[in-house]
Amino acid sequence: MRITNQLINFNNLSNYQASAKSIYDINQRYDSGLKIQNSYDNSSIYVDGTRLEYEINLLDQVKQTSTKATEFSKNSDKALNDFVSKLTEFKTKLIQAGNDIHNETSRNAIANDLEGLKKHLIDIANSSINGQFLFSGTALDTKPIDSAGNYHGNNQLINAAIGANQTTAYNIDGQTLFLGKDNDYKKILTTNVSLIDNKTKLTSDAANYLNAANKILDLIGGNYRSEELVAQIGKMNPELDFADPAALADTTFYMQGRKPNGETFSTKFKVTADSSIQNLLDNIGYALGNDKNGKNNVVSVAINNSGQIEVTDLKSGNQMTELHLFGLTDVRGPETFKVGDRDIVIDPATHTDFRVTTEKRTVGGVSTDVLIVDSVNPAGNKYEITQVAGGDLSIQQVDKTTGANIGAATNVTPVAGKLVLNPADLTGGITAADFRAYDPANIEALSDRGARDENGNWVSSANLTDTKTITQNVEKGNVYLTEFIKSGFEDVLGNKSDAIDYNKLQFEKTDNKLSSNVSQVIKGTNEYATNSTKLSAVAGQALQANPNSNITMNIKSKDGTNYEVKLNFTDTNSNTTERYPTITVTPLDDNWEKPATATPVYYGNVYSGKYNEATKTTDGVMTPADDMTYQQLNDIVSMVAAGNLPSGQPNTNVIANIDTASRNTYADANALKTALKNGVTDVQAQGIIDRVVDASGIAYPIDFTANGNALRDIKDAILGDQDYVTSRYNEYNTAIKSASSTINTTLDYRGNMVVTDKTASKTDIEVTLFEDRGRGNIEFTDMYKRDAAGNIELDAAGNRIIDTYQSTTGSLFSFTSNNAIAIDEPSVDIFKDLDDMIQSVRDGSYRGDPDASDPRTTGIQGALKKIDHLMDHINKQHTQIGSYTNSLTATGDRATILKVNVSSVKSEIMEADIGETYLMFQQRLMAYQAMLQATAKTSQISLLNYI
Repeated sequence: MRITNQLINFNNLSNYQASAKSIYDINQRYDSGLKIQNSYDNSSIYVDGTRLEYEINLLDQVKQTSTKATEFSKNSDKALNDFVSKLTEFKTKLIQAGNDIHNETSRNAIANDLEGLKKHLIDIANSSINGQFLFSGTALDTKPIDSAGNYHGNNQLINAAIGANQTTAYNIDGQTLFLGKDNDYKKILTTNVSLIDNKTKLTSDAANYLNAANKILDLIGGNYRSEELVAQIGKMNPELDFADPAALADTTFYMQGRKPNGETFSTKFKVTADSSIQNLLDNIGYALGNDKNGKNNVVSVAINNSGQIEVTDLKSGNQMTELHLFGLTDVRGPETFKVGDRDIVIDPATHTDFRVTTEKRTVGGVSTDVLIVDSVNPAGNKYEITQVAGGDLSIQQVDKTTGANIGAATNVTPVAGKLVLNPADLTGGITAADFRAYDPANIEALSDRGARDENGNWVSSANLTDTKTITQNVEKGNVYLTEFIKSGFEDVLGNKSDAIDYNKLQFEKTDNKLSSNVSQVIKGTNEYATNSTKLSAVAGQALQANPNSNITMNIKSKDGTNYEVKLNFTDTNSNTTERYPTITVTPLDDNWEKPATATPVYYGNVYSGKYNEATKTTDGVMTPADDMTYQQLNDIVSMVAAGNLPSGQPNTNVIANIDTASRNTYADANALKTALKNGVTDVQAQGIIDRVVDASGIAYPIDFTANGNALRDIKDAILGDQDYVTSRYNEYNTAIKSASSTINTTLDYRGNMVVTDKTASKTDIEVTLFEDRGRGNIEFTDMYKRDAAGNIELDAAGNRIIDTYQSTTGSLFSFTSNNAIAIDEPSVDIFKDLDDMIQSVRDGSYRGDPDASDPRTTGIQGALKKIDHLMDHINKQHTQIGSYTNSLTATGDRATILKVNVSSVKSEIMEADIGETYLMFQQRLMAYQAMLQATAKTSQISLLNYI
């Protein structure tokens, strides 16, 4: 190999550059303190260093976030600490108010103090830091509680990032805090009428409360005897008249409500006079689902020291249980009817031989009393008795079947004063002598015990089956009413409800809002229903288990028109597999009665829309019963209340024409088409009718009285035609949108229906929702004992045997109900609960009090039970926010420690060792100097040195 100067110079330059770079790199490491200056210097070190730098930055962020979140949670913790302190003060003053030493002035002073504490609690609830409210959920700029105690935030949690894909909450939302639910609490119901010893009151004015050991005869006391009988022969003797309890009438208790499992029921049971109050309590438990062997009880039933019945749902967290209760006892006394200004006593000798009823009729513009006596014998006679001008009585025989008059009426002039009538005397020729003078001395002979059922039959009160008839018998004095619950609601006619009324009651009206009082609760989950909840999820029974199941609405619209809205869940006049619900809207008169000539102004199904991808339009669809939601029910209420109904055409005419066709014969298709299109002006509907009839395949002539199924098929085809349904949906949807501008109907946070009139400060709208159980679907069954085939059993004398217990299904829904009052339940509504407590102090109500300004108060005793629950609820949330604070503090501390550890690891990986770097620098420098010296020596070598 030839070594030239060029090669030597190249090697020298290369060595120089390498040494200089090495020294430069070491010097850079020394100056920066890092092992590498660029990512390409060492990819392994760079990747590890970058990852650790990310971890450090993340830990810095976690530390910063946790610090801010900790501050928020600590402020929330402090606010809740103050909240608990003020609640404790509130409870202390409640206890003071519970003492009997207070008069009205001192009670009002305490109530004012409680009002001040409540306002302070609202201020605490509205605590904010840096303009952010602590208890509004994620709506940080929304004031959570208004002056009325309503919550306006949301139920969302604010989360802090505490690591990669890791978050933790640091707030308590107001929905949970103020309106939450505690699943470790049980629902406790109470009646509000105190049961007293009426037997003792016969000789003493003392009001002794009953206990479980008392007898039913103590509860009824002197009320086994009518007031009229007492006025003549005196009060019952506590010793003599009660010596033989078997001689006293039995008492039948009527119950309606909802069992803990969500099923509704309608039950009645009969107990003897010598039965204990404990027996009554046991039967209440059985009706609610308790096992008669006591092995699987679902409720606990007791009577408190104030003689009020308390029912406790034994399943914690359950909110379904509902209860309505009253008792009926046959009263011994004369049965008296009013005809004009004459009182007529019915001779008890023929009580069971004649049906006796009364009704009001308008004759010549004048309201007239009509007494109707009708022999139970099909071959017997039926008479109508009225008072005519001059005071005479007019007796008209009428046909038992048609009601048509038979011959002319007979007018008689009976003796003055109260009269006695034996209806059997009328059959031998009507004279004034048939109406005997009433002799008070014979009152015992004219007295009997029993009641008149809805048809006028003389029966035991145990066999009354509807509340209207029960009320009539109570008002007439035939039966004694034992009251348990009185709520002060109004019925459809605007009259104050009594203990008999259950759920045919008006929504409560406050200014421009109407609201129900029964929360709609979802079976299984025990959560409150929302607008999107299906009705089937709440209903006490399957919606279509009974073909007559319905929701009936009596609504007074904004324009003052009274309407009956019948939502039938099953179309019984249909052959389709899916029986769709129907809506019928009919005007009523001022007394909420249906005029004889009344016709529906709207008929239709429940419609919704479904987008059609093919046509890019919305098709109308009929909603099945089980898919119907509360929003759809709300829409119906809004439409009728606003008076914005969909067009009655063509549905009402089509249905009316089909009804007419069901009674006629048609020779050919054209005749049928003409009949079905009578009054139908909608061209599209006319075409659909023609098309359906042509496609029906009917063989003519056809008599629809014998071929009802064929006509139902035609009806189903017309109403189910897609074009027809879409047109009806569009009309229906337009009416809903129009109504929404003036009326808003929704379910609130407690599942109560609320109707708001947007155009008035004080609304005239009235709303009542209930299930119309009708004559064929009565509220209660009779008490006759039946065999397996359903036949009534008879005793040896041929008399019907009365059973001691009967039950049937109850109303599907309740919206406003005279039900037992909740002392406590799993859900809380803190500020509304505090308002109720304050009012009970002002009223001086120590327990439930039907005479208080709010008849549904639970009194101060109930308030003390509830305040303990509220305090426990707040303490749980206080503990929760405390755990958030501790968690966030620990997270911040952990982030600090981890940052130190990660920084140390990063230092070991990324940072240069100064001593090592210095030694390396010295080594590189010495090598560099040696290289320079060698290069210099080499450069001096020349051939001249060897010449």
